[in-house]
Amino acid sequence: MRIVPSRGATLAEQVSGLPLSVVFAEGEAIEAVRTHGEGDLVLVPPFHVSDSDAYLVLPEDIGLELVDMFRDGDVDLLAEAMRDGLVATGSIGKTARGAIALSVEICARPEEVLAVLPFAESVATGRGIDPVPELNALPHVQCTVAGSFVDARGLAAMMAKREHAGAVWRVPSADKHLAHVEPTYAWWRRSADGRVGIECVLFSEYEELVVVLRPAQLVPLDRPQLAAVKALESAPHDAPPF
Repeated sequence: MRIVPSRGATLAEQVSGLPLSVVFAEGEAIEAVRTHGEGDLVLVPPFHVSDSDAYLVLPEDIGLELVDMFRDGDVDLLAEAMRDGLVATGSIGKTARGAIALSVEICARPEEVLAVLPFAESVATGRGIDPVPELNALPHVQCTVAGSFVDARGLAAMMAKREHAGAVWRVPSADKHLAHVEPTYAWWRRSADGRVGIECVLFSEYEELVVVLRPAQLVPLDRPQLAAVKALESAPHDAPPF
């Protein structure tokens, strides 16, 4: 099912809270499409069709090593991927020569999208509030059949480290039948006021990679204050065209 954005929506507005299928292409081809803002981008395997026609395109030399970047906590390499890649909307199909290509409608560097993208949700933490159930119930992180978004161990890591990437959900030790399920990874930053902004979360299932940019932020506030934060974030504001 294709999700049709409202008229005039920016790319950041289109992908807010939207799972992006991760696909790969040659670095020079990515740069050419980025320069023109649209066009056909030939993909290299593995590739998966997004239900919402939204993609994170990365250079082919990164490939499945993206998982290693998250696993190893290499935020410098992740930042490079966000610089060299492409967030794009479009459809995948065959070219006249039989190649699989993404027909890009609108695109921008991931780092540019992240610079203006609001967090899809604000979730309270502290003062006796356990945010894990609410985080795992968010509709835009229901990306795998057997996995989940975050567990208590992952939450503790996010609260302890200022900026890091790593596993935030793992198969519970009691669920031996799910031992094959991949962990969920995230890249997060904690600001001076104590908020933890989850910049990107990575889900993996059967070699298909899906990311959600800025899926949530953790706010150390009580519920009335949290409502005020959400109201402020939803207020109209000027935005660039991507």
